[in-house]
Amino acid sequence: MPPAAAREERQVLTAYLTRNRLKRSAQREAILDAFLKAGQHVSVEDLLEIVRRRHPEVGRTTIYRTLKLFKEAGLASELLFGSEARFEPVWNRDHHDHFVCVACGRIFEFRSPEIERLQEEIATGIGFAIEGHRHHIFGRCRRCAARPRREPRATSTARR
Repeated sequence: MPPAAAREERQVLTAYLTRNRLKRSAQREAILDAFLKAGQHVSVEDLLEIVRRRHPEVGRTTIYRTLKLFKEAGLASELLFGSEARFEPVWNRDHHDHFVCVACGRIFEFRSPEIERLQEEIATGIGFAIEGHRHHIFGRCRRCAARPRREPRATSTARR
């Protein structure tokens, strides 16, 4: 992440904190730095592991609350996949959609002008004004698709 971009995101956070009468803190700054450097879709656990390398005193709740704060400030987007939330940086980032592997959890970003054009075309046709969208396609990545699938174990219904 170029230093200028991180500086701009830090200014966005500072403005948000000031507007909401919240304090700046070394922990929030450290979490922001780690979040931006990760540059990918991170869970609370992922970010906790990264932050604790330099700041072992930071707890899971602090990470979670700070990511929610980043979301409210417009710096992050929360993606819910199953029971796990992932967060990604969104400030000054181009719109994109996601392929999500249901086996390993990896997330692949993609951009498709054709899909965007079709959405607009369909919306116009039905008189719908799009304000935003999220497009997630679930399946198996190349690596997981190459592995044989495990069959679910049969459960016994017979009583002994």
